[in-house]
Amino acid sequence: MPDFNFDPKAALDSYREALAPTLRAQQEALKTIERFGRYHYAVAGDYLEWGLAQAKASLASSTPAELAGSQTTLATQFGEKFKARIQELASLTAEAQSSFNQLFGEATAKAADTIKAKVAETTAKVSETTSKMADSVKKAS
Repeated sequence: MPDFNFDPKAALDSYREALAPTLRAQQEALKTIERFGRYHYAVAGDYLEWGLAQAKASLASSTPAELAGSQTTLATQFGEKFKARIQELASLTAEAQSSFNQLFGEATAKAADTIKAKVAETTAKVSETTSKMADSVKKAS
């Protein structure tokens, strides 16, 4: 007769092992969200600095030509800074994507290995039980 004793420690360990990739995915997601939040905060700071610089330039210029020149200079500087921010966003996105691809690849491989091991274990138990039942039938005959 098969052994049906329940082992809570084994059950909790198997749940912990099964949910470990989920926990790691959540940690990676939170790191990524934090990085994107910091990035957006920096971009907002750049916009604020640009707006303040434009206001100062508007108040400091005495002629329309001087105002146009300072606005052009500020726009060029902001464009260069924003171009750098866009490149930073592209690298953040690429890093996040590769991190999650690696994470899901590892989780999928681990799940497949676990399933294969459980199938092999169950098959062995079924074969053992079947052979015991066959022996019992032969003895009874």
